[in-house]
Amino acid sequence: MADIVTLSSHGRRYDAVARGLHWGMAGLILVAFALGLTVDLFPKSWEGGLVAVHKDIGIGLIVLVVLRLLWRLTHRPPQRVQHTALVGTAAKLGHAALYGLMALVPVIGLVYSIRRGQSFDFGLFALPPFQAAEPRDITRPIREWHEWAAYALIGLAGLHALGALWHHVIRKDDTLRLMLPKN
Repeated sequence: MADIVTLSSHGRRYDAVARGLHWGMAGLILVAFALGLTVDLFPKSWEGGLVAVHKDIGIGLIVLVVLRLLWRLTHRPPQRVQHTALVGTAAKLGHAALYGLMALVPVIGLVYSIRRGQSFDFGLFALPPFQAAEPRDITRPIREWHEWAAYALIGLAGLHALGALWHHVIRKDDTLRLMLPKN
């Protein structure tokens, strides 16, 4: 990604906003994924509330991924640890795929909700359904795309975490420390 001038130098670690967005989004993604996987395990009377929380997190993630991209475009990241060309290319491709999936998963979920004729309740206000519900046989593929994209996101995030641990434990470099809170 192109870097635009930043107002402050971050030195050898990401700034507090970048770290907060990173870890906050990671936590929200895990909660949304866990809710999506386990909603059927709870009493049926809880389903509406759990699905609403899942959808609220998804809408929040759409906003956060836009903010994160804007932050990344306007703030220089810390100087990277030296990598081989292969590791550097894999990291760039992996990060691009993570950003893509972080945007794609909630957008597909939003499209599914709209096509199912569902409303969006944000606590202080609600948006009515944008259209009448379409039959499940038409919307089922959208739900499946949402689910498979979510599995891909979690899998890729797991590889991302393993890569950070590989840097920390095997290579013994500062890659992981760049995103950790200050000691």
